[in-house]
Amino acid sequence: MAPRGVPSRDPLACIVVGGGDVDALGPAVSALAPELSGAAVVLVRLRQPTPVASSVVHALVDLLQDQGCSPVVVGATVQAYDRDRGHDSVQELARLAGLGGRTATGTRYDVVDLGRDLVAARVPDTSVLSGHLASRAWVEAPTRVVAARAVTDLVDGYAAGLTTLLGAAPEVAGAEAADVAADLLAHLAPTLVVVDALEASVGPDGGRLAQPLDSRTLVVATDLLAADGATAALLGLDRSTSPLFERALLAVGPSPGRTEGRLTMLEGAHAAHPLARGAARSVAVEPRLARVLSAATGGPDEGASPADAVLSTLRALLTPLVVAADDPAGHVPLTAVLGAVGAARRSALAWSTGVDKDTVDRREVPLGFDPAAYPVSAYDGLPAFFAAFDALVEGVPENADGMRWRLVDGATVFEVGREVPADFDEWVARVDVAAGISLMADYLGGRRVTVSSASSSTGTTRTRQAERNLYLPQPNYLAAWGGEPIDVCKIELVERSPDRHRLTWRTVSSPNGSAEFDDGSLTFTRTRSGTLVAVRGRQLFALPATWAGIDLAAVPELRNPLLEEAYRRFFTTTFDNLEAGFEGRGFRIGRPPMDPAEPLLTQALDLVLGAVTDWLDRPGSPGIPAGPDPTRGAARATGPEVDAQGFRHVRGAR
Repeated sequence: MAPRGVPSRDPLACIVVGGGDVDALGPAVSALAPELSGAAVVLVRLRQPTPVASSVVHALVDLLQDQGCSPVVVGATVQAYDRDRGHDSVQELARLAGLGGRTATGTRYDVVDLGRDLVAARVPDTSVLSGHLASRAWVEAPTRVVAARAVTDLVDGYAAGLTTLLGAAPEVAGAEAADVAADLLAHLAPTLVVVDALEASVGPDGGRLAQPLDSRTLVVATDLLAADGATAALLGLDRSTSPLFERALLAVGPSPGRTEGRLTMLEGAHAAHPLARGAARSVAVEPRLARVLSAATGGPDEGASPADAVLSTLRALLTPLVVAADDPAGHVPLTAVLGAVGAARRSALAWSTGVDKDTVDRREVPLGFDPAAYPVSAYDGLPAFFAAFDALVEGVPENADGMRWRLVDGATVFEVGREVPADFDEWVARVDVAAGISLMADYLGGRRVTVSSASSSTGTTRTRQAERNLYLPQPNYLAAWGGEPIDVCKIELVERSPDRHRLTWRTVSSPNGSAEFDDGSLTFTRTRSGTLVAVRGRQLFALPATWAGIDLAAVPELRNPLLEEAYRRFFTTTFDNLEAGFEGRGFRIGRPPMDPAEPLLTQALDLVLGAVTDWLDRPGSPGIPAGPDPTRGAARATGPEVDAQGFRHVRGAR
């Protein structure tokens, strides 16, 4: 930033216009001077009950027409948020928002469902959108405009341009919205962004519980992150309160341009207490529960289909708790209720991790780093890098399970193998060593991309690749203590020769901090009686915070049996997986992630409803009147519920 009184040399990227109305839009766009031409798509926030103001959208349509853009269409996508709240039509949502196809000056425009006409997303293989679809209109338009609204959000702190940008593509099952938003911004960014803060909606969850503030402000930008950062400042929040902003900032870096205008908090702006937001976020980690929390806050919306009895009851109980959640005392009931739901979620996940792995959702993620940032020599040098660790275990005797291991710099360096009675040529034809990591035990998902290949006259080939892997917490029992899934990004080298195939990898980052080291090799070697499968590695995984005071290294008589048992279980399953792959049998753990088009499940509704009614049953609960509550009768009066699988649920006495 330039010193006071000295003009900045940074290009102008964002303007905050205060004290005005939509008439300020034209001068702001002229000052930013974006290239506006050809067909234009205005992607608008239509979410009830806080869509973008029709006056802002109409001013944008008129402006684009005046700039020579033709045709100009206004569009959005019906997402799980809308369906869960009883809306299933973009045209109906547009009507509710006052978008009837003609501006006040008589300019005509079409309202289109951007989820109807889809094409392959134009993104690299590293993107979470690779292999998925996006709106044809958005992908092909020379001019893309996002029209958002400034609102607070119980889970994300606030919602603005990035939340609206999600409408450019269908929701991706198993992917975090933050990853999708980041990749849309990186590869299908808007030309112009307008955030409607003429009446910002504030409070604990201003997006779902409208609390309009006469703020008379517009944010206009050519850089979406600059627009969202300015919106966060207006709402009195740290811009990285939003996971969408935080992830996008990591993906594309900070805006190179400057922002002009006042970035002080709007008078009267307020949001959810941070403890309430943290509790809500602990629930929203589970997509099914996130949808329940969203659908049960506020409503029923205008023009929505009637909600089922359970959701209606939950709304009546949960919404008053959310309304009160913006001050140091009022947030306590909501924080307690959502904290209980979050604890139940963590307990269920810990059980699934250890006992019922087929009920854990698989994941879809971007690669998480740029493989081109590493030179060819970094890939080709992987065997030499790992040779030092190979040497460290070669002289170590095997334990009863055939494993050799030792500790080096706090990490476990190990070797474990199994000879399988399978012809080597047949084995490598059916089991690709390049995909070896995804064949290992407890694999939840990831992404692998080829960087380059080379071959020699001797028949040896080299393939350089990059990969990101997610596994269940290791060892599995750490899930009960809050252990995070293992999430690691790696550069890799695949070497194939007539008698040996080898994959060598090195961890370059861990997005969630779950691993300091996870380096190793997987080798298939021809033997006289079949194929030797061997894994060598160097691993150091982070312990959960609840184990921070435990020094297992000080008690080797406890640590060593635990370590050996964990590795025995993991690699017994890994070798079984490889053999299953050779034989054509299924072996992957987990279930397909929730399809965003699925209806809300009664079980998820009932879990939150149970937590709320448990709180209400406490005599003298803070912020809740003591004694009977008439709404509890409604919960019990709904009778048995039939869920999406046809199971009947009956609420018992408490």
